[in-house]
Amino acid sequence: MFLSKEKRELFPHDYAMQYTFIPLIPKWILPNHITVLRFLLTPFVATFFILEMYQWGTIFFVFAAFTDALDGSLARVRNQITEWGQAYDPLADKLLVGSVMIILALKYFFFTTIIMVSVDLSFIVAAWWWKSKEFEIKANIWGKIKMLLQVCGILVLLLAIILEIPFLFFLSIWFFYFAILFAIASLITQGI
Repeated sequence: MFLSKEKRELFPHDYAMQYTFIPLIPKWILPNHITVLRFLLTPFVATFFILEMYQWGTIFFVFAAFTDALDGSLARVRNQITEWGQAYDPLADKLLVGSVMIILALKYFFFTTIIMVSVDLSFIVAAWWWKSKEFEIKANIWGKIKMLLQVCGILVLLLAIILEIPFLFFLSIWFFYFAILFAIASLITQGI
């Protein structure tokens, strides 16, 4: 079921999670359960944003984005990495971020959003191709930074919308620009 008995390389945030949130997670909850939760939360996040219920959408989005960090750290810390998780965790991330980008950012940053969503779709295609060629694909630091920048960009955009502060629109697009650069770096290094 799990891929390896040897410990996987931990990322810096894994150490923080190991001593804060992971001890609160019962042993019977697996990282894949948390990934499924993110799949289930994404339609709620999207619905709240479509209905312009930004406060509720933001709460659900932050929680869903947090599950991305949590499931990966849980898998690495507890040695519960699975092939299913390696394939579907990134897909859950891209569905969450992609749907929010299309619903919110497309209205404000058309071309940037198209590029961001296209890059995320290219990750999905590349991952399946690499898998068919039996290349090892795994999360890397570039992809983690990309996801963090995307989440920050979305949160700053939400603040710009809610508070109507023009500078925050400007700031959010820069988060997206940097996310695109880190996405390309991740793609080049066969990361997800």
